[in-house]
Amino acid sequence: MKWKDILFILGLSAVLGACEKKDIEVFTTDDAGIYFQLIKGYYGTTTEIYTDSLDYSFASLPASMKDVILPATVRTMGKVADYDRPFKVVVDKEGTTAIEGVHYEIDLDSVVVPAGKSSANVNVRFFRTDDLMEKSVRLALRLEDNEHFKCYFPEYKNMNTYSSTGVLIHGDSFSFTLSEMYTIPWYWRVIIETDYFGVWTPKKFVVINLVCGFTMDDWNNAGGTGAKIIYGRCGFFATMVQKYLQEQADAGTPVVDSDGKYMQLDSDYAVDYSRYE
Repeated sequence: MKWKDILFILGLSAVLGACEKKDIEVFTTDDAGIYFQLIKGYYGTTTEIYTDSLDYSFASLPASMKDVILPATVRTMGKVADYDRPFKVVVDKEGTTAIEGVHYEIDLDSVVVPAGKSSANVNVRFFRTDDLMEKSVRLALRLEDNEHFKCYFPEYKNMNTYSSTGVLIHGDSFSFTLSEMYTIPWYWRVIIETDYFGVWTPKKFVVINLVCGFTMDDWNNAGGTGAKIIYGRCGFFATMVQKYLQEQADAGTPVVDSDGKYMQLDSDYAVDYSRYE
């Protein structure tokens, strides 16, 4: 199969234009290509839209969840093999700010395209760390050639229809951007800050959500008919959080707030940290 035929099938029109101007060698029987291709969405019923990056916020998860597994999908060109084929992925250190063992863990020594398959996932476990409330971190992966696969597509079009206009994305690299940044909910700022929970901080917000079982939807709907968070119940919720913070303090594991001080709510729900003075 010639290069331009493969590019036509994949809809890589931007590359096709260049390939038509020069001779392309025919693949040998054992040649196979590999590239990242994560489906971002669909346009209509047949058009797939691809991406070479993924942004994720832990703010969308319940506070009790401490990690998440996210995939980077690879796809292959050429014949499907009847045996597992390892492929090579490395961490691109120049494009990475995430710290292995702190922000993520990944096993790059056992990634394979399974027998009879033309795709596989590179799964990364990301951890919910406190610093993600203040900044985002990035993990960049890069495919490299090995004895089974070649990285033939440094770039290709982000749509599977060759006649459509699209932008170029990277075929040999993929990046994750992780964060957990919050903005103060309007109900906290306007209704309950001075009476119950005190000054808002990202970490206090997470602790309250953990103890009370709140979600972002609960905050977005706060104060409405049938809402979980209403002014009349906030005293009960503040008492729950105060009890939790006191138990942590008494156990020798006091909760530290975003400003480095021991976490406190409103003065009516004060936590006793005197043993640490």
